[in-house]
Amino acid sequence: MKANYFKNNAYILRLLWRMKKGRVLGELLDIGLGYVYWIFYDIIFIKYLVESLEIGRSFQEIMIFLVAVTIGFALPTLFGKWYQYVYKPKADADIFEQVNSMLFQKATQVELECYENTEFYNRFTLAMKDCEQRFAQISSNLCTIFTSLIGSIFSLYYMFSIDPFVIVFIAGPVIGNFVFGKMINQTNFNMKKESVPHIRKTDYVNRVIYLVDYAKELRMSNVFLVLRSIYVQGFRGVLDTLKKYRGKRIFLSLIRNIFTFVIIFQGVMIYSLYRTLVTGSMTLSGFAVLFSAMTTAAWIVIDTSRAVIQSYEDSLYIANLKEFLEYIPAIPETQEGGTPRLCPGGQTLLRFCNVSFTYRGQDTPTLKQISLSLHRGEKIAIVGHNGAGKTTFIKLLMRLYDVSEGEILLCGDNVKRLNLRAYRNLYGTAFQDYQVFSLSIAENVLMRKPESDADYALVEQALRRTGFYEKVCTLPHGMDTVLTKEFDPEGAVLSGGEIQKIAVARAFAKDYEIAIFDEPSSALDPIAEYKLYENILEMCHDKTVIFISHRLSTAVLADTIYLFENGEIAEAGSHMELMAKKGKYADMFHKQAQNYQQAQS
Repeated sequence: MKANYFKNNAYILRLLWRMKKGRVLGELLDIGLGYVYWIFYDIIFIKYLVESLEIGRSFQEIMIFLVAVTIGFALPTLFGKWYQYVYKPKADADIFEQVNSMLFQKATQVELECYENTEFYNRFTLAMKDCEQRFAQISSNLCTIFTSLIGSIFSLYYMFSIDPFVIVFIAGPVIGNFVFGKMINQTNFNMKKESVPHIRKTDYVNRVIYLVDYAKELRMSNVFLVLRSIYVQGFRGVLDTLKKYRGKRIFLSLIRNIFTFVIIFQGVMIYSLYRTLVTGSMTLSGFAVLFSAMTTAAWIVIDTSRAVIQSYEDSLYIANLKEFLEYIPAIPETQEGGTPRLCPGGQTLLRFCNVSFTYRGQDTPTLKQISLSLHRGEKIAIVGHNGAGKTTFIKLLMRLYDVSEGEILLCGDNVKRLNLRAYRNLYGTAFQDYQVFSLSIAENVLMRKPESDADYALVEQALRRTGFYEKVCTLPHGMDTVLTKEFDPEGAVLSGGEIQKIAVARAFAKDYEIAIFDEPSSALDPIAEYKLYENILEMCHDKTVIFISHRLSTAVLADTIYLFENGEIAEAGSHMELMAKKGKYADMFHKQAQNYQQAQS
């Protein structure tokens, strides 16, 4: 544990030094000057005044000393004010921005599985919690430890020169803070750690209540009562955690205060009064100087021990932050590797070879022994009921996950050995769980900032292909109109189908070789969906296209159809071939056609 304490604090100190050297040096100087003032005025200054009265220094001589002290401390005082009110706030903001950038970058680099892992979210929450204040606190604590140790040595040496016995009383705050203070901080950390899952529940409900995405459902149903029960459950969980540790925290705090304050202050006062009034071995001036020095030394020792104990608590959070930042993703976003090569048209482009996949924490595989080949330029459809494994198939294809068994080949090369960014750049995608951002329509389509007229022309072309460009032209700022009103009162609030068209336009705006459309038209009516797929296939006539759809009417457009069932390929072939088999696909197709005809009538 001690080794981790030093390692963790050394880690954060190196991080702070790399981000802002001036902040570390400034804090060290500012805190150091504070201890210089403290020791000087409470020990040296008091000693000088008392001695002046005893030996009879002149008023003029004392005043010269006071003026010299005032002038001598003027410049350091000005520095302290500048540092505290000018430099430090800006430096802390810079550090906070850099730390958040590191955390955000790491969050975008970890594999998709982490986002579906509760443990990951708890770790991420702890890493982010009070991040700004904690980094400033860590810097202050480490500088306090260094400077207060020097101040403690000086104060204790001075006290020892007056009366060696009073050093015994210093043991009180040392025991109080280093022993019981450490236990308190460990208890506080454990309490906060146990509270995180409950706090996440309350935070989730708070977030949902204020997001416009959920406003209609909240008003048109009783789901708020369910959310409220989740909030109450989380709130009670926090309270139960507080109650669990309450008695222990009170007891430890009481014992620490007895050792930290009662023994040192009351003990020294009683001892000094005994020597002054009973034994007469100490003068009244000696009592005043010793008690002042003892008070200063005691508070400095208390500061030192508090800073050490606080830095111990910080090291627990640092360990979590360090673990998160140093986490090595199973699928690193920056993975180097071979350059993806593409086969000539008509040849096998992608091949699944006995691929199986099981999500972490599950016993049953989601995909089982999937083997299929996709030829360059081929249009295939993946169909099947919910939970059949269709979307998981797409995730494996794009290496959002890695296969549990088997392998995926691109023109004969295992995709795991290819440069990840270059491999994923082969794909243009539109997902069923698409998201739009509170950015302009152009930025939402390009997924970056448009930099030229050519970029806007690209956005226009992509929107025309989805049939949404005419609507965009009616908006206040055209393609520069911001989506949602979260930050812009003139922002556009679009329907689900309109937003879905923007998500599809993202695929059209990208230079790709393989197009993937995972239920991109679920918010469209069957006729609009069929027309959209016609446009997709026309635009992608020379591309490989994979689309997933629950509506089998669109599967008719594919060269090859794969029917997934329970994680396996139940049937495969063209629409005509599968209909001729009169199997599961034909049965599903007829049932959907009947339902659609009944709905129309």
